[in-house]
Amino acid sequence: MKLFKRVFFLSCVFILSLLFLSNEAEAAENTAAPQIKQDIIQIQSSEYIKEGNSSIRKKDSQTISSSCSTYSYSSVQQVSCNIYLQVRDKASGNWYTTDSNKRFVNYTSKSVSGSVNFKVEKGHRYRVRTIHSISHYGTIEQLISVTGSLSY
Repeated sequence: MKLFKRVFFLSCVFILSLLFLSNEAEAAENTAAPQIKQDIIQIQSSEYIKEGNSSIRKKDSQTISSSCSTYSYSSVQQVSCNIYLQVRDKASGNWYTTDSNKRFVNYTSKSVSGSVNFKVEKGHRYRVRTIHSISHYGTIEQLISVTGSLSY
């Protein structure tokens, strides 16, 4: 009989400990995971801009071809992308915006895209800096993208 009481007591303690440990583990999982996801969403989200892309490629020995696109979650008053050709200064290594640029804009739309060719000089490195922008009832959102560079 003593053995039965001891086994019963140990079984009850074991079952209760499993219940408390599993509830604590579930509570820790339920509170930790959403907090991390919420932090990431707050950092990476915007109200209107869904995505912005830009690209650069060699077209021929004197021409760079570039394109851009901007996407919104919903139709907005104005959506645009502005492509700016940049050149790298050999001495300082800094990037400078040239006079070559192109703007693409759509009104009452969810997206805009376009492409342009720029004449370039040999002996330099070039890249494209693009400003993706959305304007909707006084709210302006912008996203900047920069491509890799090309040598000429």
